[in-house]
Amino acid sequence: MGIGLSASALATPEKASSYYEDALKRYEKNEMPAAVIQLKNALQQDSKMLAAHLLLGKALLRNGDLKGAEAAFEEALKQGVNRGEVALPLGRVYLALGRPEMVIERISAAGLSPALQVEVLTMRGNAYIESGKNTLAVESFENARAIDPKSASPLVAEVPMLLAAGRLEQAKDKANKAVELAPNDASAWNVKAAVQHASFDASGALVAYGKALTLAPNHVDARIARAALLIDLKRDGEARSDLDYLKINASDEPRAAYLRAVMAGQQNDAKATNEALTEVTRTIDTLPPAWLMRREQLLMAAALAHYGLGNHEKSREYLDALIARSPNNFGAKKLLASIYVDTKEFGRAQPLLESLQRVKPDDPQVMFLLGSVNLAQRRYAQASNLFEQAAARTGAPEMTRSLGFSQLGLGQADKGVASLEKAYAANPDDARAGMALATIYIQQSKKDKALKIAEALIKRNPENLTALNFLGTLKGASGDKAGARAAYTQVLTKNPSFAPSALNMVRLDVGEKRFDEARRRLDMLLKQDSNDYRVLYEYGILEQRAERPVEAIRHLTKAGDVQRNDPSPTLVLIDIYLKQRQGDQALTAAKLLASKFAANLKVQLALAQTYLAIGDAANARAVLTGATRLAEFEPRSQVTIARLQIAAANLDGAAYSLSKALQGNPDDVAALSLAVQVEARRGNAAKADEALKMLNAKHPTSLDAARASADLAMSRGKYPAAIAGYRKLLSRQESTANALALVEAQLAAGELAKAVTFLEGWTKNHTKDKRALKALAETQFQSSQLVAAKKTYQQVIAATPNDAVSLNNYANLLLLINDPAAEEMAERALKLSPTHPAYADTLGWVLVSKGQAEAGLRYLRDARLRSPDNGEIRFHLAYALAKLGRKSEAREELKAVLENPRVALDGAALGLLKKDLGL
Repeated sequence: MGIGLSASALATPEKASSYYEDALKRYEKNEMPAAVIQLKNALQQDSKMLAAHLLLGKALLRNGDLKGAEAAFEEALKQGVNRGEVALPLGRVYLALGRPEMVIERISAAGLSPALQVEVLTMRGNAYIESGKNTLAVESFENARAIDPKSASPLVAEVPMLLAAGRLEQAKDKANKAVELAPNDASAWNVKAAVQHASFDASGALVAYGKALTLAPNHVDARIARAALLIDLKRDGEARSDLDYLKINASDEPRAAYLRAVMAGQQNDAKATNEALTEVTRTIDTLPPAWLMRREQLLMAAALAHYGLGNHEKSREYLDALIARSPNNFGAKKLLASIYVDTKEFGRAQPLLESLQRVKPDDPQVMFLLGSVNLAQRRYAQASNLFEQAAARTGAPEMTRSLGFSQLGLGQADKGVASLEKAYAANPDDARAGMALATIYIQQSKKDKALKIAEALIKRNPENLTALNFLGTLKGASGDKAGARAAYTQVLTKNPSFAPSALNMVRLDVGEKRFDEARRRLDMLLKQDSNDYRVLYEYGILEQRAERPVEAIRHLTKAGDVQRNDPSPTLVLIDIYLKQRQGDQALTAAKLLASKFAANLKVQLALAQTYLAIGDAANARAVLTGATRLAEFEPRSQVTIARLQIAAANLDGAAYSLSKALQGNPDDVAALSLAVQVEARRGNAAKADEALKMLNAKHPTSLDAARASADLAMSRGKYPAAIAGYRKLLSRQESTANALALVEAQLAAGELAKAVTFLEGWTKNHTKDKRALKALAETQFQSSQLVAAKKTYQQVIAATPNDAVSLNNYANLLLLINDPAAEEMAERALKLSPTHPAYADTLGWVLVSKGQAEAGLRYLRDARLRSPDNGEIRFHLAYALAKLGRKSEAREELKAVLENPRVALDGAALGLLKKDLGL
């Protein structure tokens, strides 16, 4: 009997590499269709092969398949290719597809090499032009020229904008300068031709267009412009030649189709004209139905109906159409603002509401909505002022309630409680005011008053399951878990499908590690609604607590996908990705979330942390600058931001955040403590001493002050004092963090043996301290105690078999001592975190070191595309390529290594490779 194998079963990485290498040769020979076929074959064998995804995008772009190229580049980014490799080609695709906003939103120059920054800034300038933002375009071009005054690219890009503005002389100067800087650049000659064309110098323009097309026959813009000029000159035969070329080589170009329509019209060929225009509309086809645009009442009625049904997206479509036709429609704008507030798009709601308030400053609904925006953004003073005005004009209890919330946010607890009590007294059926008041009472340890409100709400409406559920929540918060469970049981007896109580029961179960019971409850809820994001979110939390990350990721991903209003599921998902060292997945999730919740501080901080995790400090700093504004003067948030700014090497930003924290609370111990560290790192010795003195004056006996003193000694290289300080701190608070701080000081002082001895003693007395055991293995490795380190790593791996960092480090240790198990450990690390470039590099280098260069090459290519600035990875790739006889590509990789002075490599190995490659 024969055995059948599926295509996937026969797929192998080796076949993928073979297909890729063949595709690369075909790409270099400009055989695009064949290259595309081979690359698709490679991806059938290995769908995660980064090099194949990237080259496929380039091949499709060169072959004119823009949509396919976009998908390939997006997939390359999703799989983990470094954005510097994709920025330019993907941006060109966006521009070619007429989507400049995507360039502005997604293609940033931050963190790229200077040469690449010039090109990206130029491309962004083009995107701004297409978006009608000429001032920003000029700024982008100027920034590009500041980086490289000898680059023609920004000059070439700016000329069309100057021509469109009628600034002919400036356009001529820049075009001539571009040709002078880049005499062999077809685009430079094309803009020179355009200037001559605009100056009515037809013969000069034809010469310049001809020069551009001689340099680059496939320059579409030059060929279209020449064809248009030839049509104007009645030289139809020559024009038709250009148009025929375009029909073959740029078949989807709508401008060429339009020129064909013009020529057909001049010849009174109605059929050909119609065919050409049909082709244009089929390609562009962006016009909405005109009849609806003229019916404002229908547009508003449809918007209101959809809003009433809760279909915000459809309502917004009608409102956008209506406001586009009637920009001063106050009612439409106010409804749109309400939608923005409902969907928590506060960044959009605020400017719209502010414009409405300028038109009608006394409209209480506008005041209330604007107050709600400020409240959500924690601008409590502004919110209070607006709510006070709205409440004064209407006297509505809900506005008094909102006033109370804003006063609480300002720290005016007494006033806030008074406003809530007033609102609740005015309307005892206002469950929101009553529950908020009861929650505050619980926080103030006024259990009886809190329970009295909850019981009163239930008495007024015995069927109010929300109030009964709230009673359970209050009991749980007061420590009465049995009472909470009883209240939730009472709710579920009345209505087994009441999700809030069922979820609260799940939380109780998870807190008591009754995971199976919790799963049964959640499974029942999912049977009722498989897309209930709250249930999916709790399922994700459950699996996270149960240490099942794959299941947690599955549930949290779906929770984030099925709703748009709550960032919580994706925030947890990002945290799991980061803990699993899946930085690329974390970044994709964080960027998408930040685009939806631009004014949410937690979301912005998650994005910043993700950038830091993948080593992109520049983007982290940019995000944190915005987060500082969102946090206002709230100390805890500003301290968090300051810590992240330190990690992003932005000490001035950290200092600014701390100054805002101390404005909010001059006695905040965390801010005072961190200020010492920041000033020390900034090199301000006097300010650091002053900050430490203030900390000790306000909190003389605090652990924070003791740690700050030791940290300051450490930062100044006074290692004996730092060691003494950390020992004293450890005697007061025996924690892993303090123990590892002591070890760090010992290592900095060169006391490797003492650090090892201390950690050996610590781990012996703290047998469950996995962090310390891991630190011991790393310290032994660092001190060349390789036999001991191997033994300790074995303990670490046994205790934490899914710790990819330890597995990778252990693989490097085993490689150093020629232990064949290195390959297995490296494979395990990479399997746990398949997008981590260092792990791919380790496995690739292990294979190359074992004489399996062909097998190792695919991993090294993957690592290089994920981390192109890592010199060690590129050295390993160059070495492997040289071993395989691919010396031209090896030279390019090694040149990149040699151009980076920060890379520290084995001198002998580097010298041999340089000699082999003739460098």
